[in-house]
Amino acid sequence: MPPMNSTEQQQVLVRLGERFRRLRLARNISQEALAENSGVGLSTLKRFESGRGCNLAALVQLLAALGHLGELESFFAQLAERGEGVSPTDGDTRRRASSPRKYSSS
Repeated sequence: MPPMNSTEQQQVLVRLGERFRRLRLARNISQEALAENSGVGLSTLKRFESGRGCNLAALVQLLAALGHLGELESFFAQLAERGEGVSPTDGDTRRRASSPRKYSSS
């Protein structure tokens, strides 16, 4: 899969922020209350909901405060079950990625 360009990345961040905002509002929780309960700064929460993103640690704290951290963990578990992140050649868990192969021109 080719890398995302900045426009595609921004569109994803906007959609995630909008969905998170709807989730928060469905729980009838104000931004101020969620920021306080999660330990995430209010400006970070506002930035995330407006589509400007946040770091993974903040996302984990916000999801935990809403009681939805399990969904994030399930997402990664589903990828593992589908074989994403599992080496097809052996049952050992990979510990690092391989270096790109260098081909000689002979």
